[in-house]
Amino acid sequence: MPSENETFIEAARRAQLTDCAAGVIAEVGLGKASMARIAERAGVSVGVISYHFGNKAGLIAAVMTDAAQAAVAMMEPLIVAQSSATLGLRALITSNLEFMRLHPERLRAMLEIIQHDNGLYAEQGAQAITDVQKVLHWGQQTGEFGDFDTRVVATSIRAAIDAVPAMLGHVEDLDLTAYGEQLADLFERATRKETR
Repeated sequence: MPSENETFIEAARRAQLTDCAAGVIAEVGLGKASMARIAERAGVSVGVISYHFGNKAGLIAAVMTDAAQAAVAMMEPLIVAQSSATLGLRALITSNLEFMRLHPERLRAMLEIIQHDNGLYAEQGAQAITDVQKVLHWGQQTGEFGDFDTRVVATSIRAAIDAVPAMLGHVEDLDLTAYGEQLADLFERATRKETR
């Protein structure tokens, strides 16, 4: 049985390897991100990667899990801390854009993997829509939001957020903080309950 210290060291090594893998995938694409190339970036042998992840598919799954967990860890506390669904929806949108701003390499790697995954990560996309729906249901229950199909609106919100990464590196003056605020303003107006 490994000691606590060994467990910490192994966790740190796994984190280092997933970071290196994300960097290589973001830089050269999934197809060219070989185990050898990732090992070279990490300064280890391919055998070390195999020991921790089994194979390239295991490493790719770890990159996706790591990125998804980092995003949730950053965004969820901001959303649930809000005093209203309107503010919760704003936090959801702006924190998504903030994650993109802070973690562009992870984001590019995730998109590259999703683009080539043949549906393996479709569940994550479905979960992202469900998470938006939860906030929309919250707003409908409190009377802040109007009567609309939450799946349609949640899918529209996710599509608007997910369109941003394609602009990274191509739009010179893209200010993700300002973009997130404008997007939040747009969906605040779209979801607001009409008053007569």
